[in-house]
Amino acid sequence: MKRLLLTPFLLVLIFGCSNQKEPTYKQIVSQCKGEGSKYAEYNEIGMTQFAKNYLDICIKTEAQKVLQAKYIKCLKKNNAAYCQSTTKLD
Repeated sequence: MKRLLLTPFLLVLIFGCSNQKEPTYKQIVSQCKGEGSKYAEYNEIGMTQFAKNYLDICIKTEAQKVLQAKYIKCLKKNNAAYCQSTTKLD
């Protein structure tokens, strides 16, 4: 009985999370600039160059994660050359 209850729960966890849309560039920027981020903290204390550097690193890191996820998703359906030429950040 426990196995029957656990199986649907696991399926929801596995497949429910995989249907999320990847964030756009604007969403990544707003996430990196968001309240509680290092960017906001650095700006608050007047360290604007640190804030700019953090923002640059944060955007690059998050964008790379999104591109990698899109590329892997593309590889499941297409060949590598096609995926390399078409995978872009919105």
